[in-house]
Amino acid sequence: MSHFKVNEDDLFFILKNQLNYGSLCRLERYRELDEDTLDLLVKEALKFARTEIAPLQEIGEKWGVILENGQVRCAPEFRAAFRLYGENGWTAAARDPEYGGQGFPHMLRIVINDLMYGACQAFNMAPSLTHGAAHLIESFGSPELKERFIPHMFSGRWAGTMALTEPQAGSNLAALRTMAVPEGDHYRIRGSKIFISWGDHDLTENIIHLVLARIEGAPEGVKGISLFVVPKIRVNPDGTLGEPNDVLCGGVEKKLGLHASPTAQLNFGEQSGCLGYLCGEANNGLAHMFQMMNAARINTGVSGMTLASTAYLNALAYTRERIQGSDLAGRKPGFVPIIDHPDVRRMLLWMKATVDGMRSMIYTGAYWSELALELPPGEEKSHYQALVDFLTPIIKAYCSDLGFQVCETAIQCLGGYGFCREYPLEQYLRDSKIMSLYEGTNGIQSIDLLGRKMRLNGGALFQSYLSEIQDFCRKQADQPRLGSEIRALAEAVNRLEVMARTLADKMKTDPLQWASYTYPALLCFGDLTMVWRLLDLAVLAQEQIDAGRGNDFLSGKVLQATYFTGTTLPLTLARMETCLREGRDVVEIPENAF
Repeated sequence: MSHFKVNEDDLFFILKNQLNYGSLCRLERYRELDEDTLDLLVKEALKFARTEIAPLQEIGEKWGVILENGQVRCAPEFRAAFRLYGENGWTAAARDPEYGGQGFPHMLRIVINDLMYGACQAFNMAPSLTHGAAHLIESFGSPELKERFIPHMFSGRWAGTMALTEPQAGSNLAALRTMAVPEGDHYRIRGSKIFISWGDHDLTENIIHLVLARIEGAPEGVKGISLFVVPKIRVNPDGTLGEPNDVLCGGVEKKLGLHASPTAQLNFGEQSGCLGYLCGEANNGLAHMFQMMNAARINTGVSGMTLASTAYLNALAYTRERIQGSDLAGRKPGFVPIIDHPDVRRMLLWMKATVDGMRSMIYTGAYWSELALELPPGEEKSHYQALVDFLTPIIKAYCSDLGFQVCETAIQCLGGYGFCREYPLEQYLRDSKIMSLYEGTNGIQSIDLLGRKMRLNGGALFQSYLSEIQDFCRKQADQPRLGSEIRALAEAVNRLEVMARTLADKMKTDPLQWASYTYPALLCFGDLTMVWRLLDLAVLAQEQIDAGRGNDFLSGKVLQATYFTGTTLPLTLARMETCLREGRDVVEIPENAF
């Protein structure tokens, strides 16, 4: 039986009932699509994830990656799956048909990744990175670069990466040293990159690296960084492959998890033979790369959420079957399934609510992104872009952290068996840990949220975020079944605004004190976003219940929302107060006192 479990009804309740994603087909770009077609794509993605991708989880974990003579080898099954992934259109499902895309809404890319990452996180990173790299070329490359590289990347023939990090330049890309020397219509690239996911492998005949480098003579700092297309194997003008491009793998990391995903050290131009092609404007490479980085941050949140989802459902299946102990209240004779025990039910309900809330948060952000991209210029388009920009660090940090916590809780439900490789939960836990570190650690995300995102456009991003939740609370404050929870959310949002604005002032007067509280403040934003999305789902479910169409599925939507709200908001309010305390312990403790 496959490790990968997903509740299809949960996905479609968010997509159809909460977001009405079929309404995207009224946008000009999707006028030839309809909701039935979108539904079919999601179902086909689910089928592909179950049949083709999920079996790779165990295969990849056993095989790992092998580095021999400077070449990384992966499980042969990965190679076949990567090509099929591209040929079936999953890599470019949401890209323009001009270069081999299928033209579906951008948000469907998030839904596809939800399913594919849940089926095999280590594998799906390869086509996801390939998509991101190809889309960078699509967005900023010359027509010649687009024609030469994109179709082969979307088709599954070639793969792609993003190559940013260097030994001395992790989050601080201003310290980047990789150089690019102009030479005719190309550049000579020389430098080393580390921590490059899927940086080398044998899945494809070529790997296209999107590399940040500094053109000789460029300004110091981030304003002197440019973006280059650097193939592992040179590509001739007619599209055929030429000689190796002096891109060598210097090693692969030995990691806690994601054992089937090669994390490589790459050396460019050791023999002065590495050619690269400028992608976009010179000295504007970091701004270009942020397109891929922001997408990767959202996908990191997707990964945390979907690993949590399959972990929860595996734990749920186990608790229904595992017979242990007697019913505490004597309701049933003999020994009972452990799902009857209140503490197990507590863990299951928390996981259920957390997974559904995270998925709703992420899908909502994807829906907003669609509107930000496709609406005509104007106030509404700007509003949705502000929402996406503000929500991105919350999705990345909050969902990666909570995803790990759900995997931990799922193990707890299995007791000692959860610690054993006989069940998939310990691998989910190991694989999910990296998500809080990828694409800027979660502490960095909190500084971005409480710093730059709060200040942008005079606080317009924060105001757009507040307005969405406050509008929901005003409209639903008198909802008969859920009104008290919704009013509690409204009060918490008011306190959140006080906290956020107080911290904004603190940033100016005491930046060290401010920075010591940005991460717990981000968690407060995540909590309230979760409560909002869960209550919104609950209102929709309650409407159907009130109309006489009630069932256990709908009751679960209501009860998960009331439970999460009732057990989370008091803790969130307390955390807000800690963010406002005057104590400077974190800042003032001497280094030698740690």
